[in-house]
Amino acid sequence: MQRQPPHQLDEGYEGEETRSQSESDVFSPSDMNPTTQHLLALLLALPVEQRRHILEAGISSLSSTDKIAVGKYCSTLTHFDPVHYLPAELMLAVLSYLSPQDLLTASRVSLEWRQRSRDEKLWRICFAQEGWVMDRGKLDAYEERARARRSWRGAEVGEALVRQGVQRRGSKKRKTEEAFSSEGEAAVDAMTRHGSHGSEDSMEGVQGATHDPDTAVVRASASPSRQHTDERSPSHALASIYQSHAERFVPLEPELWRPNVSDARLSWPYLYKQRARLEKNWEMGRHKRFQLPLVEHADEGHLECVYAVQHTSKHLVSGSRDRTIRIWDLNTCRLKGQPLRGHDASVLCLQFDERPEHDIIVSGGSDNYVIIWKFSTGEILKKMEEAHTESVLNLRFDDRYIVTCSKDKSVRVFSRRALHKSDPLVPTHILPSLEETCGAIDARGMIAEFSLLTVFMGTQVGGHQAAVNAVQICGDVVISASGDRMIKSWSIDSGKLLRTFSGHTKGIACVQFDGRRIVSGSSDNTVRIFDSSTGAEVACLTQHESLVRTIQARFGDLNTVTDAELEDEANQASQDFFHALENGMAMPRCGTRHGRNAGSRRPEDMTATGTKVPPGGGGGKWAKIVSGSYDETIMIWKRDRVGDWKVVQRLDMDGVPKPPVNTARRRVGAAGAGQAGGQGQGQQQLQQIVGHAVAQTQNLAQQSIQQAQGNIALLQQGMQQGGAGGAQGTLHPPHTPFTAQGITAPSNFQAFLAQEATSTALPPHRPEDHPDLSPVDLISQQLQAHAAAHHQTLLAHQAAEAQVQAYLQAPLPGLPAAHGTQAQAPGLQGQHPLPHLLPHPHPQQPLAPHQPQPAFQQPQQLAPQQPQHQGHRETNRVFKLQFDARRLVACSQNRVIVGWDFANGDKELERVGGWCVETA
Repeated sequence: MQRQPPHQLDEGYEGEETRSQSESDVFSPSDMNPTTQHLLALLLALPVEQRRHILEAGISSLSSTDKIAVGKYCSTLTHFDPVHYLPAELMLAVLSYLSPQDLLTASRVSLEWRQRSRDEKLWRICFAQEGWVMDRGKLDAYEERARARRSWRGAEVGEALVRQGVQRRGSKKRKTEEAFSSEGEAAVDAMTRHGSHGSEDSMEGVQGATHDPDTAVVRASASPSRQHTDERSPSHALASIYQSHAERFVPLEPELWRPNVSDARLSWPYLYKQRARLEKNWEMGRHKRFQLPLVEHADEGHLECVYAVQHTSKHLVSGSRDRTIRIWDLNTCRLKGQPLRGHDASVLCLQFDERPEHDIIVSGGSDNYVIIWKFSTGEILKKMEEAHTESVLNLRFDDRYIVTCSKDKSVRVFSRRALHKSDPLVPTHILPSLEETCGAIDARGMIAEFSLLTVFMGTQVGGHQAAVNAVQICGDVVISASGDRMIKSWSIDSGKLLRTFSGHTKGIACVQFDGRRIVSGSSDNTVRIFDSSTGAEVACLTQHESLVRTIQARFGDLNTVTDAELEDEANQASQDFFHALENGMAMPRCGTRHGRNAGSRRPEDMTATGTKVPPGGGGGKWAKIVSGSYDETIMIWKRDRVGDWKVVQRLDMDGVPKPPVNTARRRVGAAGAGQAGGQGQGQQQLQQIVGHAVAQTQNLAQQSIQQAQGNIALLQQGMQQGGAGGAQGTLHPPHTPFTAQGITAPSNFQAFLAQEATSTALPPHRPEDHPDLSPVDLISQQLQAHAAAHHQTLLAHQAAEAQVQAYLQAPLPGLPAAHGTQAQAPGLQGQHPLPHLLPHPHPQQPLAPHQPQPAFQQPQQLAPQQPQHQGHRETNRVFKLQFDARRLVACSQNRVIVGWDFANGDKELERVGGWCVETA
């Protein structure tokens, strides 16, 4: 009997494949002589413990190579490696069920496992399962440019040259001291530093651990066989190095280009890692802040506050109160071309599409206009001057329709392109009156582009009863949000109201709709999520301190989770809720602050069952909501382990150059914070300010008295003349100093002044309008009404002065009350009306001439104002924000546009972030 040669070690895992020992490499009972077979039978008859001792003694007597052979044979009896036996396609199908983290773990098993787990298709699937989308056109263009430059291959070869130390010439053998130096570790560092930013990336990237056994291959890169390459031609050396890099290296970091391919193709493991690093930067708050315009080019910026912004990876378009639209280059933060001029009032909303096949900007403003621009040239394609009867507050468009909403309580749908009357995009409910609805139709039956197709009016059944502040479109459904506290969904095709969503306690300012969920922000300071199918509220977020003006959400599951799977998840949550009730759980209190659910799936927190989406709205791992508020903050929300939406980052507008603010309010703020500077000094400054206000109030009251006396004299003169010609002069209405001099009256007095100013603006008396009264009686009635109005004005001035005196006696916020201080006047407990009474040297500009500020209140009953923090300056109220994979941009009550770049200066993240497409 001859023994087969023992297996040799494959220390470098190179050359031939590493496979388990075959059954032919060991003895079988049929090869044994009778004596050996008898001994084997006796051995097998012994107890297990004795057999183990005999085998241990026998194995210890073997040579090292025989021991290794026996060990490999034992491994085949206890382990089954599917990579060795399953076809590659079947193995990839198995690995496709693993998560990215599990794939990283599998890559550490062996060289073959690493090769299987780094398959491009696997990581492309992982990328899509995260809800991420890449712009295929941008990827193809980048690869094509690399092929044209032929630089992708040279870059990898250059890196290999550095790692392998081929630049050392005239040396065929390493020195002894170099052989034991840290050159191998330096080679590993050179590979891992590419895109590495610390231990936090270990859970997200495609890389091996530092203790990976395969790193020995990298450290052995300076083998003698490679050190003769410098004796060949340079081109032969480069080709040899590239081949060895692709075949022999086990990279610890994913490369930009796919290895072992003859063409320039981007690597999906690389794309996954960089995209995950971007998301991690959002969570950890790693970003670089920028602004438009740059400080050194301030002349390029808007002249007044910016109401609307939208951006892509290259451009940003902004609309302002200065009536202009500006296009910015985001790579240079510079203005492109000249401002676009066409609006006669503030630009309140806009949207653009820079793709050459679209090349469009649509804007709406306080002038009631909707203007269509050519993005590339700034040319006005169409100016709809009668799009609405009042300010256009918001608009959205897709490839089919343009949808606008207005302060006139209506929502209007226009066509994006010319349509034939038989086109499915033409709403069926307008077909009977097509010519009347869409205007002129040519002989071919074509409807012109940008034609009005349908209108959802406030006068129709179920229509909005206040200004429509925001609108969204998804498929055939239009979502509108109004100051009447309601969200409504409409069908474009049928023209009918589909559903009304209620839940907010005050007017709604913004809304987003992705086909499954509706996310809205309101002046009740909350962000709410509704199930679009059932209308149920599934989450309420309550961290803001003022009106939530703008919002954007990305759930990231539209392409990864089906509607049925999402409904199954919601049903499971409902079953858990009812099961908890059966086990004695008390019914949760709804409609109270304690009953608000931020998205938790715990039965005790749930407030809705039977929905199509689970509590919180569902979403993928990287789902997030970004909201901007009048409290001058931007909040980034993500879900925790139990499903609650939590604020992970809070961005503020501090550090942005602010417009001039009210000097008096600034003084009040300084006085309110007087505890740090001394109570006496703050109290003295406050008394000086209040003293000035009291003196001015008294002067204005005296002017009112004198004006009333003059009016009385004029009326008496008219009576003496018998009323023939009336009074020879103009009757002035009572002086309203609180508004005329820029003073803001208390809220309970402002309404009276407005009514009083209107009612006392008497027109010249005309006897023909009152045939039953003599001229003398008519003038006498006017005199009495005028005198009564002046009397009410004087009483109001006295009440205002009493409030000022009460404020003087009340302690400052944050300061202890002085000894002997009297109590505040009734109705002023906890209030400090002084800021409402101080004169304004520069009256604060309103939100916008036609901004939907009243629409955020109830149309019949104004909501009380929230108490202001002492010293709080509302000069950076956030109007609009938008984010993509890389950037977050916001505009506020400030002409400076602020942005946060979460690539954080990393060129790789900037590149990959520009390739990403933001999804809902």
